[in-house]
Amino acid sequence: MGSNHVEIEEFITPEKVEFACGLATKYQAMGKQSCADTGYRAALARDPKLLKVLEKGAEIVDKMTEQQYGRTMRDISATYGETKGTTEAQLWREAYRLCDEGKPIRNFEWLYFAAAWLCGYAS
Repeated sequence: MGSNHVEIEEFITPEKVEFACGLATKYQAMGKQSCADTGYRAALARDPKLLKVLEKGAEIVDKMTEQQYGRTMRDISATYGETKGTTEAQLWREAYRLCDEGKPIRNFEWLYFAAAWLCGYAS
């Protein structure tokens, strides 16, 4: 397990997470439902590698949000919405949480595909 952890930590980068999300958006627009199904099946199975990638992806998107909006989010005059970060970061965290609890939902099937792609389960 330790070597798998290191492998994922080194492999999942902000650029790869962004690419996977862009690919998911493209495939969704093309109607490639089988790709979403692949991710959703891995989420239903609580695949350990998928869970790790979802967790790491959530951390990366949170870090990217902090780098881009951190000061705004912490400003005393920030609105409630500005203090919560980006929608993308919230979606990654929620998709991970639900999958980890064994309760993935279809609403996140394309995010699960992005994670499955990062795992090498989909092309």
